[in-house]
Amino acid sequence: MSSQKKQIGQKIVLGVLLLCIIALTGFSYFNYIQTEEKVSFLENAKGMIMDDLEEIESDLDGLAQENEAYAQEIESSRRRIALLMDSIKRMEVDYQILGRYRKELASIRLENRALHKTLDSVRLQNLLLAQEIDSAKLRYTELERYSEALKIANEDLTQFTDSLINENIQLTAKVKGSAALSVSSLKGSAYKVRSNGKAVKTSRLGSAERLRACFNLAPNTLLQPGEKVFYLQFVDPSNEILGQGTADNVNNKKLPYSKKLVIDYENRPMNICDYIVVENLQREGNYRVNVFYGENLLASSVFTLK
Repeated sequence: MSSQKKQIGQKIVLGVLLLCIIALTGFSYFNYIQTEEKVSFLENAKGMIMDDLEEIESDLDGLAQENEAYAQEIESSRRRIALLMDSIKRMEVDYQILGRYRKELASIRLENRALHKTLDSVRLQNLLLAQEIDSAKLRYTELERYSEALKIANEDLTQFTDSLINENIQLTAKVKGSAALSVSSLKGSAYKVRSNGKAVKTSRLGSAERLRACFNLAPNTLLQPGEKVFYLQFVDPSNEILGQGTADNVNNKKLPYSKKLVIDYENRPMNICDYIVVENLQREGNYRVNVFYGENLLASSVFTLK
């Protein structure tokens, strides 16, 4: 009987040991399955984070090419992404570390969105600025055309005025019987004097040192030879008479002038040239030279200084 009880006890012990082995085996297998699933999950999660980081990095590369002004901010985000990617590659990832990586990724995404908003605002401002520049260029072109049209109109008006003056001169000569003297080819011009004393013609206002008038005096047998007094008037664009001259009383009328010319008339063709000295002319535009004999205006001409 004692032997039988002993055998039963051994069987029970063996059974318990077998159950323990089976339970331990099952627990180990179950723990292995859980570990594999955990590793697989962590690897997938790590891969997804890496994919997102690479996508953001590629986006930053494109932004860097378009926006050189924000290169420093973009480069800072790049370095942050590079450090995070390097850390993910080198370290063993668990749930706690994965959580930190996800927070860092979320922060980088927010920064990237903020950078996109800033650059979108800059693009919009640049677009508006480009539109304003185009509008300004268009207005400038229109003003240029308008200015050119005014210039042509002014030239036409000057020619018309010259024509009226010449007609008036001829009419005055006929009415007052002063046709005995005839002046032609009147030209006004400006000169500057070089250091060697040579006078050089110029059309620049700042270079003008002398204003000269030249004209032809035609012969006329009805006029007696001898000294004849002519008056030169140089008139600036503001209708001010230039030069050191004052005014003479001619037939009880005051005639202001720039220079008085006393010419020994010999009843033959004569070319007359004379000038006045000027300093610091201020007004650009059309200058006029007039030639008077007595109170009669014989000729008038226009030249331009810029």
